[in-house]
Amino acid sequence: MAMPRAEDPSTDERDIVVPGSVSNLGPAFDTLAVAVRLFLCVRVVDVRPSEPDVFECRFVDAPLVGDNRIEQAFRHARRRIGIQAPGVSVEVRTEIPLQAGLGSSGAATVAGLRLYELITNRPSADWLTLACEVEGHPDNVAAAISGGLTLSCVHDDGRVTARTWRWPMAIQLVVATPAVRVETSRARSVLPASIGMRDAVFNLQRALMLVHALENGCYDDLREAMRDRWHQPFRAPLMPGLTDALALDHPAVLGVSLSGAGPSIVALTSDGGSDVASLFADIFRRLDLPCTVRTLDVYQSEKGKS
Repeated sequence: MAMPRAEDPSTDERDIVVPGSVSNLGPAFDTLAVAVRLFLCVRVVDVRPSEPDVFECRFVDAPLVGDNRIEQAFRHARRRIGIQAPGVSVEVRTEIPLQAGLGSSGAATVAGLRLYELITNRPSADWLTLACEVEGHPDNVAAAISGGLTLSCVHDDGRVTARTWRWPMAIQLVVATPAVRVETSRARSVLPASIGMRDAVFNLQRALMLVHALENGCYDDLREAMRDRWHQPFRAPLMPGLTDALALDHPAVLGVSLSGAGPSIVALTSDGGSDVASLFADIFRRLDLPCTVRTLDVYQSEKGKS
């Protein structure tokens, strides 16, 4: 089955466009994610059948930081599917900040798989599982593939199942991204190896409440539903402003969480975002730390459930 193609921001057939994402949403660690309208675009510049498996990649906006996940995913698809690819040259542009907890790595992984699909014309039966094999967890790649709000489940044999439904239009996401970078590997290294029963039940209760609140418009439940004991308390020392943001008490703030592995912080609101943006700006002004605040629309795939 071919992966769906994002409609924004280009309609050029040479372009592969993949959205960023906000994951975890508090208690739903490695399970829930929502696609947002920040896009990674990979443009095919040249295809050279005479140079099989050659991969050239130029980053237009800024130099690459860390591994080239686009090429990693492309070559992973080549190994797993086994069909030789023609040589390819691509240009990459992105609106998704790197190492910011907004799904840049997941988007790059999906883009690499879609690039392999495009130039070989060999769709895979299970792109999501291949993406999870590269990324290591399913939530961001599921949102990048399907759009909307996604729930992911990894089976014992490594297969991944994801379910997608539409994010409620009444809820906006305001994201504060401080001018620091935190590698996902570093953010994961501080997590405990095991979780006590009391904390496990705490997060399970709130993750289910979160899904119910978003599905049924019970937005007064969101503040409690986004509380977490699995990852945010351990990551807070690495994430400037997180403790202050989690403590925000304002009518416009429906709930707050770390976005993915951070350092971005996301707040849910229904008031258009201006009040929440000001609250975030005040936090980072006090910390004397530059910060970009975005009010992000959700990328809803037309194939997503209503």
